[in-house]
Amino acid sequence: MSDIPIGSPPAPPGRHAAPRGWYPDPVDGSRERYWDGWGWSRNTREVAANGPAGAGPTGAPGFQPHGFQQQQGYQQQGYQQQGYQQQGYQQGQPQPLPSYPGAAAQAVAGPQTADGVPLAGWGWRFLSGLIDLIIVSIVGSILALPVSLQSLPAISRYFSQAVADAEAGRMTPTLTAQELFSTNQQILMSAITVVVGLLYFVLLWRFRGATLGQSICGLRVVPDGQGRNTERLPWPQAVIRALVWSVPFTAGTAMLLLFGALNSLFPLWNAKRQAIHDIAAKTQLIKIR
Repeated sequence: MSDIPIGSPPAPPGRHAAPRGWYPDPVDGSRERYWDGWGWSRNTREVAANGPAGAGPTGAPGFQPHGFQQQQGYQQQGYQQQGYQQQGYQQGQPQPLPSYPGAAAQAVAGPQTADGVPLAGWGWRFLSGLIDLIIVSIVGSILALPVSLQSLPAISRYFSQAVADAEAGRMTPTLTAQELFSTNQQILMSAITVVVGLLYFVLLWRFRGATLGQSICGLRVVPDGQGRNTERLPWPQAVIRALVWSVPFTAGTAMLLLFGALNSLFPLWNAKRQAIHDIAAKTQLIKIR
């Protein structure tokens, strides 16, 4: 059975969801659990570590939204059967990320950002990248389907010729990409895949800080050395990161594929676990759960 609770913290008035931060743990009322904006993490800490009641996660005075009353089932000091209330919203600002798993009770082993947030391991990076490439390939193939269907007559002729050659005892002919698609068609299909990849990575990194694969793996992209930064990734960093990361894989040429493989392996020996696209965009990939 998973040790991560279901459900979500209460959203303050005017928001569709609760911001990132520490909230009373639905499993253990004497502790707090970190909410990353999408789901509960495994990171918990003692309530006493937060300081006096009414203080936010960073010790700043808490923000009590108007109408957020005790009779609604949410209280400052702990988890109630009817619901729970976070220690305090910092008005107008999202809550910071945890500095490390089990922040109040245990130290983290392994590389961290300059402000103490654990960096993503290579295995998690590889898995999230594989998921993203599969998603981009599927979407790109669907959008390129009208071009792909134009190869059906050539495929039909090939099989007819192959059957005739087999009956006559001749060698079966080979079918090349040039016989299936014209040069313009091949360029068009490659361009569709590249554009899909760029839009996918740029928009998700800009507005969510993580692609679908990274969200599944509990990862997030942040500016270099700013693991607790909860602001959106700036457009230039999102675009540069996407260009260096996605184009080599989606373009498909031999030299670019070789560069893409080197880029993927680069975090294995880089002290800050940065790939080439991280270095170019001045970003790091952190583990948030």
